Amino acid sequence: MEKYEKLEKVGEGTYGKVYKAKEKATGQVVALKKTRLEMDEEGIPPTALREVSLLQLLSQSIYIVCLLSVEHIDKVPKAAAPSSPPKPLLYLVFEYLDTDLKKFITSHCKGPNPRPLPPSLIQSFLFQLCIGVAHCHSHGVLHRDIKPQNLLLDQQKEILKIADLGLGRAFTVPLKSYTNEIVTL
Repeated sequence: MEKYEKLEKVGEGTYGKVYKAKEKATGQVVALKKTRLEMDEEGIPPTALREVSLLQLLSQSIYIVCLLSVEHIDKVPKAAAPSSPPKPLLYLVFEYLDTDLKKFITSHCKGPNPRPLPPSLIQSFLFQLCIGVAHCHSHGVLHRDIKPQNLLLDQQKEILKIADLGLGRAFTVPLKSYTNEIVTL
C-alpha cells in the first residue's frame, strides 16, 4: 500500500475501516476500505468476495460506487516477535465521495442554522436511488442493507451512489431461500 498516502479515517463498520487517501503517482483522492483477514479463517472472508464480485458486475452504473482496484498485502506487525507470521490485509480501493446521506441530512437539519432540504434535491436523490436499485435488480442483485450511511454523495454534482454491497446477494428466478436475519439497528 506504499502507492497510497492515508489522509484520514472517514468511517468504521462491522467488516473494516475506511480511509480517505491519495494515490501518490496521480494525486487522485480515493477511499480505502481495509478488511483484516483473520488468521482462523481460510482465505478471504465471504463478505469481501461477495462485495468485489457484485461491484464488478454492477460497475457500469453511475449510481453505484466505483471499485477501482483490490489490493492484498501481508503486513508484519511492528511490535511482533521476529517469527510472527504476517497479518494479511485486503484493501478495496473506491472512488472517493464527500459524504453519506445521513451526514448530509444531519448537517442541513441540525446545528446553529437548521434548514430543510429543498424538495427538488430530495426528489433527485430518490430518483437516483430508484435507478440504482433498479440497476441492481436488473442484474440479479439484492443489496439487503440500504440505509442512509450506505448512500454516498458527490455534493458538487448532487449525485447519489449506492455503496457497501457486503451483505448483497445475487439472486435467480425462482427465488431460493436466503438468510432472513439481515438487520441493521
